[in-house]
Amino acid sequence: MKIGELAKRTDVPKQTIHYYIRSGLLPKPRKLGSNSAEYDESYVERIRLIKELQNDFFFPLPTIKKILWEHRSASKHAMLKLKSEFFKPVDQYLGSGVEGDEAFLAATGLAARWLPRLKEWGLISSEIKNGVNVYSQDDVCIGRVMVTMAKMGINRRQTFKPEVTMPMLATLFKEITKMLIDDFQAATADLKPAERQDLAVRGHEIMSVLFYHLYRKYVREYTARQRQVQEAKGEAQSDRLI
Repeated sequence: MKIGELAKRTDVPKQTIHYYIRSGLLPKPRKLGSNSAEYDESYVERIRLIKELQNDFFFPLPTIKKILWEHRSASKHAMLKLKSEFFKPVDQYLGSGVEGDEAFLAATGLAARWLPRLKEWGLISSEIKNGVNVYSQDDVCIGRVMVTMAKMGINRRQTFKPEVTMPMLATLFKEITKMLIDDFQAATADLKPAERQDLAVRGHEIMSVLFYHLYRKYVREYTARQRQVQEAKGEAQSDRLI
């Protein structure tokens, strides 16, 4: 297709497409002449992905360029598409973690008194490097989620007791994770190391998506059953009043 059709299909101006090419976000197209070039379907998908990363993740173009480069192979590109469509951990490309307790608190907004509690509950952990606590980006994300929960009022004692629920949740997830990893290792013992590693990376990402949607599914089903019970009780109460 010509650039005019590409601009129409992606709703991106021609000058923006040219800028993407100059910036390395898009590969150079196949030249048909001095003032003409041919674009295939991969350009449509790539531009749509760029727009999605801008609109949904608010990433700047240099970060998007890095993401596209890291996911340039077909399998990795498919995994990125899976993440962006079904599971959106916004912070997955914003860093690799932080060093030091103060940096962790600043990155998460967590009050200092809560950090030892989250560690005690098994939600947050750190590695000591050169005498400094180093936290992974997953730990940072968990800390931010806990802060968001507090702002929403979910951790208020009258509605939710984190000191009871969160350690139990961490223990259950650790047990499930260990079981899945042990099963995976047993099932892939005959694979070559490279094949096993590639399958492990893709498998862990897919399981993250599965956990996310299982939780949403079970919440929906459980609350629906609760409503049915409450409605049945309401009907029974109405019958007694007649």
